[in-house]
Parts: sequence; C-alpha cells; structure tokens
Amino acid sequence: MSADSPRKPNWGRYADLRPIEIEGILASSPIAYVPWGALEWHSQHAPIGLDSTKAEGICLALAEKTGGVVLPPIPFGVNTIKPFKGFPHSIDISAELATRACQELCLQLADEKFRLVIIFTGHYPPQQIDALQAGVDQAQKEISSSRFLVWADSQLLDKKYRADHAGATETSFQMYFAHGSVDLDALPDRLLSLDEDGIMGEDPREASASRGKAQLNSIIAAAVPQIQFILAEMEAEV
Repeated sequence: MSADSPRKPNWGRYADLRPIEIEGILASSPIAYVPWGALEWHSQHAPIGLDSTKAEGICLALAEKTGGVVLPPIPFGVNTIKPFKGFPHSIDISAELATRACQELCLQLADEKFRLVIIFTGHYPPQQIDALQAGVDQAQKEISSSRFLVWADSQLLDKKYRADHAGATETSFQMYFAHGSVDLDALPDRLLSLDEDGIMGEDPREASASRGKAQLNSIIAAAVPQIQFILAEMEAEV
C-alpha cells in the first residue's frame, strides 16, 4: 500500500482523520467520545489541564477497544476549585454554557451519523455532571436515532481506587498519560490539605504511572461491556 493510500482504521482522533477515514469508522463503529475536562488548579505538582488530559486518555483507550472517534477535549469546567476554595489559574464556566455546548455538540454529532455519543468528563463535581446531563437530555428530546450519555471516570473506577482532586488517583492518571508532566518534589514537606494545597484524597506522593495504568484497565473493564450492550440494544431496536 502506498503512503498516499487511504488507511481504514476503526478508531482515531476526529481532528486528525480525513473524510474517507471517518466514513470507514462510521460504517463499523459509529461511536463518538467527547473528552470533557477543565482548566483548574491541581496543586503545585500537576498541570492545570489534568482533567482534560485524563478524559482524553481514557477516551482514546476506550475507542481503541470499541472503535469510534475521539474529539478534542473540551476544557469547560463548572464549579472548579476557584469558587470552591479560591485557588488561582482556574477557568470557571457557567452551567448554562456547558449545557448549551453539550447539547449542540450532541446534535451535531448525531447529524454526522454517530449513533452513540459519550460525553466523558474528567471533572466531576455534581454541578458539572448536572450541567452536562441537562445538555444530553435536551439533545435526546430532539433526536431519538442516537443515544447520548454522560460518564465520569469516578463512576467507573474499581472500588479500591478513590476518586479525588489532585490526589494519588488523578496524579497517577496524569503520570501515565503524560510522562514527565508531574513534579512531586514541588509539594511541600508536610501533611497536605484541601485548604492549603487544593488536594482531596490520598497523598499524591503515593501516585505512580503503573497505578495509572491499572486504574485505566479497571475503567476499560467496566466500560467496554456497557458500550457493547448499548450498541447491541440499539441494533435490536432498528
């Protein structure tokens, strides 16, 4: 096959795919994953975009298993740690904007013939989940030929891993998905806290890339059978 011949992947990054490649994916796996994150403080050791990096990494891993496309991550965080605890470098988005963006994106993806759209959020306070669910619900009222879901990594993790904010769980994901982006030495040599450091959960100094990989595998094990069931259910309805 020449370098210019069209390849036929069953998954890929939407923004990187050519039309013929998207059409091939639609024919075999009409799934669109939308990584939804935030730009917010994750203490001194981790990047501001951790939630987006995490969501995109998980979506790419799921798409590799199920087929489908992964859109660029959307950094619209509702109720970030800025209004909650006053930490800087956080971009807080209104629930109304997140809902509207989610709704319109779902409708556009349905118009592009994707039958299952999964909004996968790496930022998961109740206000974020509610805003995205409202967008999905509004889209579903308008379109019945596609299914729209909101998932968060916190809902799919194995129980032995605790959902957190900038703690060992999130830091492990960041270390696995973006090697070299975490600096644990930047943390103060004392007991860490939410008020002083913006950290909730297990001490991030317990994080590792190998733990991040194990956490990802637990999400894949929980999510893939659900996706396969939903697709089979939709196929039976046709």
